[in-house]
Amino acid sequence: EALTIDEIITKINDSTSTINREALFRCLRLVCTSGVVGETSKQVDGNMESAYFATDIGMRLQIAADQSMAPFILHWLENPLWNAWSQLPNCVESASSDVNIPSFDRANGMSASEFYLQNTESCSHRNAVARYASTKEITSIIDAMKQSSSLNEFALSNKIIVDIGGGYGDFVNALKESIPTVGNCYCLDLPDVIEDATATVSVSKDDIKHTLVAGNMFDPSTIPQCDVIFTKHVLCDFSDDDVVQALLSFRSALADSNEGKVIIMDAVLPNGDDLNGKWNAAVSFDVLLMLSGRRGERSRLEWSNLAKKAGFVLEYVLATSAVTVDVAVLS
Repeated sequence: EALTIDEIITKINDSTSTINREALFRCLRLVCTSGVVGETSKQVDGNMESAYFATDIGMRLQIAADQSMAPFILHWLENPLWNAWSQLPNCVESASSDVNIPSFDRANGMSASEFYLQNTESCSHRNAVARYASTKEITSIIDAMKQSSSLNEFALSNKIIVDIGGGYGDFVNALKESIPTVGNCYCLDLPDVIEDATATVSVSKDDIKHTLVAGNMFDPSTIPQCDVIFTKHVLCDFSDDDVVQALLSFRSALADSNEGKVIIMDAVLPNGDDLNGKWNAAVSFDVLLMLSGRRGERSRLEWSNLAKKAGFVLEYVLATSAVTVDVAVLS
């Protein structure tokens, strides 16, 4: 239903605030240019007036919508993160003693971790964004793998799989469902995560298609011997030196270091002509991560150099339908 400015004000106005009609009108007109809201006209008291309606995109931003993307707006446009942008220049250049202080900390006087511990509603928005992205990612990763000669059902048949930092095992469970002929699947994470996973996973034992393993990715003795190692959104949170150490640990855990593979499921950023003059969602998301102090994503060139230091070669990168994740194949 298309509503005029006055009809919109009637619906949203309350006794605690006053709506600036002119400001609302001009903002709605701007939002129309983004495709979130559309403008039409309707007759009111014999005159034609502008009226506004939610487009298909706008409907997805409603909190009650199926697969709502409202948490993305509520999270990224919340004042603490929005204010962090103002500190980005100081994050790039500052006194040597302050150089590693993230923009979020500078703007809010506390770290992002501290803020979300103290603000449960804000934390719920952040967690909803993570859940939405993760659900889409797993499906998109498996769909992309089916198109790869080295990661499809034939290639992975009878292969032993370990997912490093796999949490409750969502990815390996989905992989086993998609490729029933794959060998044993293990989900490795830190002991406290595995303990929580064991206590809270609600599906029946018959539906669990993997083994939970408490371990540490830097200690190869805790990683089951395997043919293929997967890891999703784990290495992006570690320094280059730590990533090389983790890859060396992975290499030790591969049953055959010449035939084994490591599959990194992070957003792989473009280089050169693929970057120049072309907007890229993952590059934008990387800077959003930087605001709160997370280390962020790496480019194809960066992954190639890190892989080489650990005795691997970056074979290729598979794009997925999810902008937050690609599939980098190391051998």
